[in-house]
Amino acid sequence: MYVWSVRFRITAVAAAVALTAGLLLYLRADPSSGHEPYRGPLASPGTPATKPGGTRRIALNSEPADHPRLRALGYDLVDVKPDDALVAGIPSGMRAMLWVGNFTCGDFELDFASFKRAVRRFGRDPRVYGWYLSDEPNPGECPGIPEEIRRRADHLRRNAPGQISFISLTDWPMRPLTPENVGVDLVGLDPYPCKGSAQTREHCDIGAIDRMVRMADAAGIPRSRVAPVLQTFGQSCSKGDKQYWLPTQTQFRKILARWDALIPRPSLEISYSWGHQDEWACPTLADAAGGDHPDLQSIIKARNTG
Repeated sequence: MYVWSVRFRITAVAAAVALTAGLLLYLRADPSSGHEPYRGPLASPGTPATKPGGTRRIALNSEPADHPRLRALGYDLVDVKPDDALVAGIPSGMRAMLWVGNFTCGDFELDFASFKRAVRRFGRDPRVYGWYLSDEPNPGECPGIPEEIRRRADHLRRNAPGQISFISLTDWPMRPLTPENVGVDLVGLDPYPCKGSAQTREHCDIGAIDRMVRMADAAGIPRSRVAPVLQTFGQSCSKGDKQYWLPTQTQFRKILARWDALIPRPSLEISYSWGHQDEWACPTLADAAGGDHPDLQSIIKARNTG
């Protein structure tokens, strides 16, 4: 989940000419987009997405009404589509992870022409942290997906300086999707240890985290590029699968401790999920405030703000 700056030596005159030309080119409206590019302060090319040692945090599947609550819990990123009103509505102190991706082998949220227009609109917008390019792509079943991710990551590198490109992986073939092969900045890993029948819920398989990190190691994904995905969901009220459960406080602390041992101080940390997903996630972190569900929110707040 980042951005690594590159130093260039150019003369002061060349720098001024390049900057002026770049601004003039960028500020020209894209006639096919229906609106003009972002005209506010530009993100600085080469600026790291986080301060050294800092960790950005996001809880996925939120709505605008959730954002103040997430900010109070110490999250500083929210996932939204590349829409002017949605980006403008993000609270002060938070930034956007723009969802433009696909799931496994499905269609992308935006075709490539629409994606380029979105990058033209938001690629230098300091309110944008990065771009979520794919969720659990499966190159074993869709071998063309790495090439499409690469095309989009390359476009971001050229046209969205200071913003990150991100994909999230599960335990499918990883080697075609390494940062070296597809050009992304960060890779989320999403082992969900609290899985099994009702009779097994006393113990989560914390070793699932180790196994997926070892898969990433073997594929050639540097740990510095890994973004832990924390399990903050169950399926007791979902309409689909019923194989995962919402961790207890004790189980969740064990999940956090294992990630901290394997991937200390990541650039990005993800909680899945905040919002409900009918087929996959219910209850979620939004429910986990005590009472009928474990109080994971208090643990998250202490972690995010401490």
